[in-house]
Amino acid sequence: MSENKSKLPDEPKGEPVINIVDRRSSLLEEETGDEINTNNIDDRLPTYVEKLKQEVEEKDKRLREYIAAYKEKSGEDDDFRKRLEKDNDVRLDQFKANLFARLVPILDNLNRAIQTASSSNEALQQGVELVAKQYARELKNNGVEQIDTQNRKFNPQTDEVVMTEDTSDPERDNMIVQELEPGYIFKEKLIKAARVKVANIKK
Repeated sequence: MSENKSKLPDEPKGEPVINIVDRRSSLLEEETGDEINTNNIDDRLPTYVEKLKQEVEEKDKRLREYIAAYKEKSGEDDDFRKRLEKDNDVRLDQFKANLFARLVPILDNLNRAIQTASSSNEALQQGVELVAKQYARELKNNGVEQIDTQNRKFNPQTDEVVMTEDTSDPERDNMIVQELEPGYIFKEKLIKAARVKVANIKK
C-alpha cells in the first residue's frame, strides 16, 4: 500500500514539454536602463538650454553694442555736419560783409552827388536819386542795416568822431549832434562806422 503511494505515475508519452522562463528580471533591467537614459537626457537638457540662453544673451548684448555704436557714430556725424554748416555760414557772412564794405562807399558817393547836383539839372538829380534808392534797397534786402544815430550818445563801437562842438549842458555831453556819413552793419558786424559830430562839455 505504501509502495503504491511512493510511486509516481509515469509521464504520459508524446506530450510537449513546457519550459517556463522568468523574463521579469530582463524587463526590469531594460526599464531600469531606460530610466537611466532618460535621467541622462534630463541631466543634459538644462545644460543645453543654459548654453542656448547664454548665446542669446551674448548676441543680444552684441546687438545692443552695435546699436549704441551706430547711434554714437550718427550723433558724431550730425555734430560734424552742424559744425561744418555753421563754419560755412560764418565764412559766407564774412564774405558778404567784405563785399558790402566795398559797396557802401559807392552809395555814399551817390548821395553826395545828389546833394551837390545843380538844381538846374533836375532830370540828372532825379536819376541819381533813383539809383541811390535802388542801391540802398538792395543792401537792405541782403541784411545790411543803416546805423541809427538819432538822439543818442556816441558809441565808439559803431561811431567815428569827425567833428566836435562845445556845450555847457551836462545832459548833451557826448551826444551825437549831427550825422555826417551814415554807418552800416551786417548781422551785427560793423562794415562801416557812422561819421558823426559830437558835443563835448566845456571844462
